[in-house]
Amino acid sequence: MFSLICALAVTGTPPASSAAQLFAQGDFIRAKVAYADAASRNPADPEAILGLARIELYENDLDAAAKDAKMVLSLKADDETAKAVLRTVEQRRNILTSADGLGVPDSGIVVPFVESEPLPAIQLEIAGKPATLVLDTGAPDVTLDPDFAKALGLAITGGSQGAFLGGRTAVVRQAVVSSIVVGPIALTNVKVTILPSRGFGLFKDRTVDGIVGTPFLSRFLSTIDYPHHRLLLRPRRAVMANAGGTAVPMWLVGDHFIFAAGKVNGLTNQLFSIDTGGAGAGFVPVQATIAAAHIKTFPDKAMQGMGGGGPVTIVPTLADELCLGPVCQKNVGGGYTPSGSPLSMFPFAVSGTVSHSFLERYAVTFDFTHMRLLMT
Repeated sequence: MFSLICALAVTGTPPASSAAQLFAQGDFIRAKVAYADAASRNPADPEAILGLARIELYENDLDAAAKDAKMVLSLKADDETAKAVLRTVEQRRNILTSADGLGVPDSGIVVPFVESEPLPAIQLEIAGKPATLVLDTGAPDVTLDPDFAKALGLAITGGSQGAFLGGRTAVVRQAVVSSIVVGPIALTNVKVTILPSRGFGLFKDRTVDGIVGTPFLSRFLSTIDYPHHRLLLRPRRAVMANAGGTAVPMWLVGDHFIFAAGKVNGLTNQLFSIDTGGAGAGFVPVQATIAAAHIKTFPDKAMQGMGGGGPVTIVPTLADELCLGPVCQKNVGGGYTPSGSPLSMFPFAVSGTVSHSFLERYAVTFDFTHMRLLMT
């Protein structure tokens, strides 16, 4: 049931002048139509072509995104956004290349959860050592705790700033591990991110050595099967019937940020981040959404939480109804961070994050070939 009617139906070609506004609103489907209309009327319009390139990248249409980004640079050689599109295309192609020779069996690989709450965790082998990693689509490829990386003898480099929960920032460093083994397959010479994870205290008797993020999952047709406590990794080419479930269009922004559309408390046409790593949260709204959707807040029950950038204050929230595509739940709890939100870094409006407590009722498949989420 791959439907675009959940507040995303295209009801006619919007005026070309509205393309940038539609993009800023996170309405990528109608924005693409408007950008294409502008480009057809003026094939030398770099802004229209750049708009197409960005949305094509979000759709994971790498060939089209690269072609249009190069066209922009032929018209405007110093365009930094077009250069960034090409860098991201190259990054994603490298991920696909690393997946090509893995030899994933058609039946898939089943990786059981070693923990399920407050977040699912799996065990992999990193450079010959067993490691417990949390599944988190709000994270890069693979992230390792500094102490675990030190125990592996990794050479840690870099020092860029990353944005995290509560608008906090932290220094993000990198290393390269010789191998990551899952079941019968092995990835070799994998660049990993270095960030603390052992201090989160997620599990009573288990240390978290790192995080498995979106790029790792994008090498496969990946299903986080919450009800059956397992991660299922199948070949990307695998065809999956909906099996009575629901398919929702998704977009991939940057190296690991997944977005899909829905509504909250009747507020339609909303774009949500899909971040499985929010322990104890079903929906994390930004402050503008709290006001617009009349989401309940409980400031007298504020608590301290831990994000990638350190401790933050979290104010509990309750949404009367949250829908991801046509899949709806009542009374969805979560929280917001008064200090800010990392979602403000995007060039389009994001209403909040759909996370663990909403998703855990389903087997959630991330199909990066057809760019859809399937929930069964």
